[in-house]
Order: sequence, then C-alpha cells, then structure tokens
Amino acid sequence: MFAAALYGADSDLVSAVSATHPLGYYRFDATRGKSLVGSTEYKSSGGVTTGEPGATGSKFAKLDGKDGYILTTLRGGVGTAATMMAWVNLDSLPSQTGHIFYVAGESEYGNDLDMQFETDDALRFFTASGGRVEYRPVPTTLVHQWHMIVATLDEATHSRIIYWDGKQVAADQGGGRAGKKNAFSIGASTVFSGRFFQGGINDAALWDRALTANEVATIYAAASKTGATLTTTAKVSAADAAGPVALKPAEKIALMFLTAIEGIERDCQDRLKRACTLDEMLPRLKYDPKVDSNYAYTVAASGTAYEAHANAKRAGLIGFCFFSRSFPTSNAFYNPSGTATAIDKELGTRSIEGESFQK
Repeated sequence: MFAAALYGADSDLVSAVSATHPLGYYRFDATRGKSLVGSTEYKSSGGVTTGEPGATGSKFAKLDGKDGYILTTLRGGVGTAATMMAWVNLDSLPSQTGHIFYVAGESEYGNDLDMQFETDDALRFFTASGGRVEYRPVPTTLVHQWHMIVATLDEATHSRIIYWDGKQVAADQGGGRAGKKNAFSIGASTVFSGRFFQGGINDAALWDRALTANEVATIYAAASKTGATLTTTAKVSAADAAGPVALKPAEKIALMFLTAIEGIERDCQDRLKRACTLDEMLPRLKYDPKVDSNYAYTVAASGTAYEAHANAKRAGLIGFCFFSRSFPTSNAFYNPSGTATAIDKELGTRSIEGESFQK
C-alpha cells in the first residue's frame, strides 16, 4: 500500500467561514462526520467516495450522479433569510447527462430552498414554488473545474442573489417564503427525485441569514490563502510527443518541485533501496511544498516505487504526475484540465536551467 502525505494549508478558510456563524459547515473529509460548527452531522448514501485535494486543499465528496448524496441532521433553522454555499466541480454537463444536478438545499413542496444546475446548464436558486434567480456560466468552464457558489435570500428586502467565485453574478427581487423546515441535503434533493449531482462537492454550509457581499468575498479570498506565490528565474521547459508544452509561471514552479522530489527519490532508491516519503524529503528541499499557493503536493511511496503529484488548487492550471517503479527510471505525465495520472499525456523531455529546489 502507498502512504501519501498531502500539503495545502486551509485554516484561513475554516476560520473565515466559522467567523460568520453558519448553522452547519461540512468539509467531507470522510463519507460521514460532523459539522465544523455546531453539533449536526452528515452521512453519505449510495455512490459517494472521498477524493483529494479539493478546491480548498482538503478532501472532498465525489458523487456518482446515480444514487450518491449526503444527508445532514440539520433541519430547518431558516426563518426569513438564508445563505447556502458549496464548492463544486462537475464531471459532466447536465445537458449531456439529461438530468438536474442538485447542489444543496432544504427541499419542500411549495416552499423551496434549492440550489441546482438544470439541464440547460444554468445554475438556479429556488426559494418558493417556482420562484428562482439564475446564472448561466459558460459551459466550458464548468467541467473538471472548481467554483465557489453562494446563494442568499432575504425576505425583508425580497432579494435573492447568486455569487460565483466570490462575485455577485445574478440578483432579483423575487423573494420567497419564510420558514424552511426540512433536512439540509447535499448532492440530491430529499423531495424531488432523480437529481443526483455528478462530480465533486466541498465545503458546503447553510446560514440563517443573508451573507453580505463583503463576507462572501472574504470567504473566497480566504480559500486562496493557502501559501505564498513563488517565483523563479530558472528556465523551465517541457515537451510531449506533439512538441513544446506552454507553461504558466505557476506550472513551472510545480515542475521544479516535482523535479526536486524526483532527484531526492533517485538517491533514496539508490542508497536506501526504497522510496522516501515527503516528510523524509523536506530537509532536502529548498522550500516546503505547502507554501505554494497554486498547487497541493502528494508523494506516495511503496518499496522502491513512488508516485508524486502536483494537483492544481485553481482552475486553468495543468496537473502533473511523476511515477517510478525503481531506480533510476521515472516518467512524467500531465493533464491540462485536472489531476494527472500515469495514463495521461507523457512529457517526453523536461529541462530546468538556472535554479533547483533540491538542496
């Protein structure tokens, strides 16, 4: 068995969400557990597993889109105002699968509180029978990319607002009805059948008030505070069978970390006749990988074999994987739109000139 170590601090996000006093806040580090705020619990049903890293560096719930969902012991608690939050990463588009992807809510006939992607790929927030506000993200930005969605309801001002990645993108004065009382569920409605979410959900929460725009922006910003932005003067290049691969500065940093890990692992394989864990390699790395704000790093070691990953924390960055069974052979792979594995595109050539992250 491989033993993996994950680096990616996320205490800022937990603190930011907790400071706003939600009724429940669920991170999904396992298929069942407790809210980080209050005493409620959650339990998965059907096709739900955990993956890592999620959008915010922690583990996330991966739902199969067939029968998987998460039910909490949080019921009602919502009077004249509410806010729901979740980080989402769709595995496919609802327009392609032909059914609604339910994100979260307290479903009730005639008195909805439901947030879901519908079969035209629009995100809709329902707060009463048929009443909704909606946002239509660009479909190509939905699949295999993490986004923070927040929806608020305020009966006093009759306002409904949707926030996308920390910014307001839709609002109306449709209002809704007060007094939601059913169970808070994630990934499927407890009332309207067949709306199983397909993909990842992370950091779901429910409030009994409407968060302000500043509070939403603060939470989103806190999710990005997972380290420092590293820079380098090194010349970093890579190519696959089709030719050179264009690399962003953050992706060059990721390759530098993995190349340093590769060098240390070769020494471990040669001298110790085994692969080293990431903890064992830290004294020999110029920087601790957890300071990288753009990537979370894992190393799994078993015997002489190891598998190292650089997993992007935000959309638009390449994922990398270095794999080796024994000294001195290793291979590098990349995925332009998500977590890389040893079956993705292979980097045939790699070069780093001018600096190394290996001491």
